Amino acid sequence: MSVRKRLGSLGIGAGIGLILLFLYMPAIVIGVYSLNKGSVMGWPPELATLSWYSKAFANPAMVEGLKNSAIVAAVSVGIAVILGVPAGMGVDRFHFFGKTAFQRLLMLPFLMPGLISGLTLLTVILDFHFKLSLMTVIIAHATMLIAIVVIQMAVVLDRWNRSLELAAQDLGANEIRTFFYVTWPNIRAAIVGASLLGVAISLDETARTAFVVGEQDTLPIVVLSSLRRTLTPEINAIGTVVLVISLVGVVIWSKFGAADLARE
Repeated sequence: MSVRKRLGSLGIGAGIGLILLFLYMPAIVIGVYSLNKGSVMGWPPELATLSWYSKAFANPAMVEGLKNSAIVAAVSVGIAVILGVPAGMGVDRFHFFGKTAFQRLLMLPFLMPGLISGLTLLTVILDFHFKLSLMTVIIAHATMLIAIVVIQMAVVLDRWNRSLELAAQDLGANEIRTFFYVTWPNIRAAIVGASLLGVAISLDETARTAFVVGEQDTLPIVVLSSLRRTLTPEINAIGTVVLVISLVGVVIWSKFGAADLARE
């Protein structure tokens, strides 16, 4: 390898390293300060303590917020998968009037500012006389996450060889057996990936949640309320826990979902 190519490779590697450092530095800082001994965050931090983790999980508001966030994420992702998978398959398999417009409108929840989207959801919820609660938060999150599942399904099915389904049916398999034995193994990775992405988005969603939440606050709302008073390593500790949960999800997908994508 020539010197020029080596320098080029080193430059590209250094650039990628700087980009990754820029992206993940906030998460690293939060993790480091969660181990700080003192209540005041200064540099360099006094490390080697897990007391803030115990204090975070001894805080009833933090624990309740984390539990509520987990419930909202699980239920809203479940609703998104149940509705999004058949919707994605319908978009891929059928041609209907307004199909292109429908596909483009799916991105609208992500393109709209959270303030406008949250205010719109609140108006609709109040028009139907729903009481603000975790259920209204679940509805708000599910309306956003359905788009992720539909888009993921449409992308996977668009590049998938449909002749496999036809071959299975020619061999005597009905539509149900064809789905579970032929279609499902090919879309499983997309569903897992969309679900994990949905959980990460739901756990972090604040703007829309602030409009439709009732008396049961989710974790981002609890943290936001705490930040109005002071910033302590206790908040960093609970943030690190959520970050670890997200990383575990990525590892699970890389172990099971990536293998499915490789087979495709």
